[in-house]
Amino acid sequence: MTHIERKIVILGDSAVGKTALARRFVDDEFHENYRPTAAAKPWKKTVEQGEEEITLAIWDIAGHTLQLHPAFYSGAHGAILVCDLTNKSSADSLTQWHNALMNKMGRIPVIVLANKSDLNPEYDLDYIKKYGYDAVEVSARTGEGVKEAFEEIAKSII
Repeated sequence: MTHIERKIVILGDSAVGKTALARRFVDDEFHENYRPTAAAKPWKKTVEQGEEEITLAIWDIAGHTLQLHPAFYSGAHGAILVCDLTNKSSADSLTQWHNALMNKMGRIPVIVLANKSDLNPEYDLDYIKKYGYDAVEVSARTGEGVKEAFEEIAKSII
């Protein structure tokens, strides 16, 4: 089995659930209390994709600024953009996050996750499509779709 290391950044507005998604994927846990990420929090998890063993360095980037620090995104092989289904403005910000990423990294694989599918949504995936993104509904709380979404981005960066 071949071992590969890859870096993924998670971007999106504050309080969309970036940390909760990373925690759900890495530790299979969910914490109700919200604490904003100060700058960036790195996570690691190894997954298998066929004959490949991939160690994902997952960088959870604070959502309070679009000014991406080079240390956070440098060397990223892929990105996860996150919006909150209970907060329409977080979907409206996806293009800004994507553009900020592309300005720094060029074209890298990106997946869009619409988090909080377990709550009362303010909009649906069709709303996100108007921005040109095919999003996947997930729930950090229940775990719905989280593992599959991270595995999908892992496949795209081998």
